[in-house]
Amino acid sequence: MCRQADFLLLKLGNTAEGKLPITRTAKHWYGLNSSSVLEPIVRLYNITGEEKYLHFAKYIVNEGGCWAENIFKLAEAKKLRLYQYPVTKAYEMTSCFEGLLELYRVTGEECYKTAILNFADLILEDEFTVIGSAGCTHELFDHSKVRQANTTNYYVMQETCVTVTLMKFFMQLNLFTGDPKYIDAYETAYYNGFLGSVNFEQRIAESRDLSKACERNPAIVQVALPFTSYSPLTAGTRGGNIGGLKVMKNNKYYGCCVCIAGAGIGSVHKTALMTAENGLVLNLYIAGTMHTRVNGKPVEIIIDTKYPAENVVNITVNNPEKEEFTLMLRNPSFSANTKIAQNGKNIAVNDGYNTVVCKNESENIELTFDMPLTVVKPIPYGNQVLMNKVIWGNSSIIIPTYDEEDPEAKNNIALQKGPIMLAQDSRFGYDMSAPAKILDNNGIVSYEKASADFQNILTLKVKTENGYMTLCDYASSGKLLDEDNKAAVWIKNK
Repeated sequence: MCRQADFLLLKLGNTAEGKLPITRTAKHWYGLNSSSVLEPIVRLYNITGEEKYLHFAKYIVNEGGCWAENIFKLAEAKKLRLYQYPVTKAYEMTSCFEGLLELYRVTGEECYKTAILNFADLILEDEFTVIGSAGCTHELFDHSKVRQANTTNYYVMQETCVTVTLMKFFMQLNLFTGDPKYIDAYETAYYNGFLGSVNFEQRIAESRDLSKACERNPAIVQVALPFTSYSPLTAGTRGGNIGGLKVMKNNKYYGCCVCIAGAGIGSVHKTALMTAENGLVLNLYIAGTMHTRVNGKPVEIIIDTKYPAENVVNITVNNPEKEEFTLMLRNPSFSANTKIAQNGKNIAVNDGYNTVVCKNESENIELTFDMPLTVVKPIPYGNQVLMNKVIWGNSSIIIPTYDEEDPEAKNNIALQKGPIMLAQDSRFGYDMSAPAKILDNNGIVSYEKASADFQNILTLKVKTENGYMTLCDYASSGKLLDEDNKAAVWIKNK
């Protein structure tokens, strides 16, 4: 019986004499799936020290992840945008670069580092939407940042697989660079796209592809899956399709998004608190208690907060052995006027990370963030050529398409409060097809706190020309998963 590591290699190809056959999979546009194993291959090398794994990882990178072009070289040059690549599958491509990051940690090849950071920049510049995902055409990079307010987008969009893969990648980028901008992006994805996919209501979604499968096989047992696969941006419903729907022999089913979403949950505690050379880094302000050690000495961190619904975070650091260490606190980019007090005394605040020295048995730290309700407007773009049409078959390819800005997009706005995006929800009883006519003062919107009769993080009433409109956080919107419950983060405005 072969070891698990050797079994993986047997599945992917023969490495005898340091050569690998060029398989159909490696030359298929889905070859990105082959590159997605890059990270575990490098980790196998780290665990075993066996050169064949390192050789195989380098082979995958040299093949370029795509038969048409080397995506790693494209990223290194940064002359094309991601939506112009010959393959634009977002979560597979991101996994490729997460694997390249693991390989860079082993080899130190500067060209790998350049490609990784360029790829990350391209995501944030062109693809990252207000809910922290990508893809207005199912799971493809398609210049989502400028297209996200279009009402003409495909209803299968902003896939949970993409959201979670981006979260994992941003976490690794922060470990790699120490740059807090990646945690800012992680936090956006977590509080909006990811939590929006959680089926808190335990509803059975009105899925179109599942309905077709049930017509073919009436024995299918319909169940409430723990996560949904796609997230609407303009007025739409959640749960319209199940990503990677697979009906099993027992007539039960699952999907790829439901599977990978567990990795999203698993990444949160790894991201929230990290170690640094001289102490700890606090990235996420989630209420609760964390136990860790600094130089072998026990440290307890207690976070008391209603963040992100409110703007104050109280942190107690219990350090019974009075071990001196630094605690780095992330100042989120959305906060223009953050205040930090340690043991009642205000300290100077910088952008990015701020460092406090902990040496007492107990330290009390209070952070107050600047969290106005601000207007986000769509980015005009006119027209462009995209690689977002898949011709499915034995030789699946992506071909270019002409894309034109939706003239209705310019009338849409999104509202942001801290890391949270606000959203309309048809359960509040208004007509979402009518302009909301929300009032703002130089991009700042007045609001009052409100309540809803469903579970949510934050509910507000915003001032309009006709009175007030009730909105909730995007993650809590549209949770009934049926055509009667619509949600929209891009709100039709005057």
